[in-house]
Amino acid sequence: MDLKKLMPVTARRIDRLRKQMGNDAVNVLLRKAMAGEPGHFFAMENHRTFGALDTSSTSIIGWNEAGQCVRSDPQWMIDAIGFASSIGIEIEVKDDQDHEEARERAKLLRKILREAKYNA
Repeated sequence: MDLKKLMPVTARRIDRLRKQMGNDAVNVLLRKAMAGEPGHFFAMENHRTFGALDTSSTSIIGWNEAGQCVRSDPQWMIDAIGFASSIGIEIEVKDDQDHEEARERAKLLRKILREAKYNA
């Protein structure tokens, strides 16, 4: 796969990471991603993906087509919010781009899921 042609924005970001972290550190991350290990590197561009998405994370940070950094909740958090709502607990989202708020929301959701599991 020629990443520079298929995913040029991702390739530029990898180049910037190499300048910041060094070639060896970035190459380790990329090798782990190519081996399918989640949590090391994941990119999606032009309907193509590279790496392994970590679905256990608190939030996912990415860039949209305009080059803006955006944060979104992983599927487990979306599902947990739906579950909380189904049992009468409303989870308020004040700022969907606030990473600290997302971490706190994830902690609350994990607590709700743990309590539901042990009270079932």
